[in-house]
Amino acid sequence: SLQKNPQPQQQHGRSVTIPETVQNYIYSVQGSSEGKLLTGAFQVIQQLKRRRRMLLVLSRSFNMSTQNAIGALRHFKIQPEPRALLDVLQADGTDQMIQVHRQVSGAAGVGEAATTKYFDNTANEHDDYFFVTGEDTVRGLHLDGLELVIVVGRPNGPDEYTHIAGRTGRAGKSGKVINVVSHENGAALKSWERMLETEFTPIELEDAADL
Repeated sequence: SLQKNPQPQQQHGRSVTIPETVQNYIYSVQGSSEGKLLTGAFQVIQQLKRRRRMLLVLSRSFNMSTQNAIGALRHFKIQPEPRALLDVLQADGTDQMIQVHRQVSGAAGVGEAATTKYFDNTANEHDDYFFVTGEDTVRGLHLDGLELVIVVGRPNGPDEYTHIAGRTGRAGKSGKVINVVSHENGAALKSWERMLETEFTPIELEDAADL
């Protein structure tokens, strides 16, 4: 389902936390250009042994539009075919937006259990999805069954990262976040560990096959 959810309270003053069921990884690439980073994301996806329910998040610092990024990913022939999350959600007026929420989430109403093939936890591997969106659009969204978040470029800050990583690993289920960044920004993410009370594990490309 697609809905706004109350966030868990944290013991150390942060109102939003990364679920303990989420594992965070860093895949560093040579260079920091949009082409290098997007190619790195494609290489990670290519290494996966099975199709996933995935969300690719373009960081604010990644200077490429969602549509251009999707065009490049489609050129790579990634499956499931990437789709712009905002294109799915775009609507005019509250009533229409609620209807779009229902169509995307498979819910009888906003906040109810999902039943469509894209979000039903009993869906087979051919019903997986791959949504692409920007960093500023993920806060508060809930996508049932989301297994993997790939972040392209370093998020704007620790708070933004918390909201990105919190899209997966919900309801006690495991989730993974792979950050595709330059070596410099990989070091910056590592510096957030204490603040976020989480660990960022560096990986090589071949390691992605085991995730």
